Amino acid sequence: MAIKDQLDTLLQEKMDRKDFLKYAGGVVLAAIGITGMIRMLLGSRFVGGDTHTAGNAKNEGGYGGSSYGK
Repeated sequence: MAIKDQLDTLLQEKMDRKDFLKYAGGVVLAAIGITGMIRMLLGSRFVGGDTHTAGNAKNEGGYGGSSYGK
């Protein structure tokens, strides 16, 4: 019942648009997690130990596939 009481208290609180957006942003960050948000914004190749980046990938062909210019 404690969660229901806290939710009722929160819903009765008056807030303007700015306060609501700050609160909603905090809820989203808590639900997704800060690392998940960073991973989503930057792409999974930079966060979480993923070592598959452009520098480590083996270039099999296509533009820049030859040793010319390396």
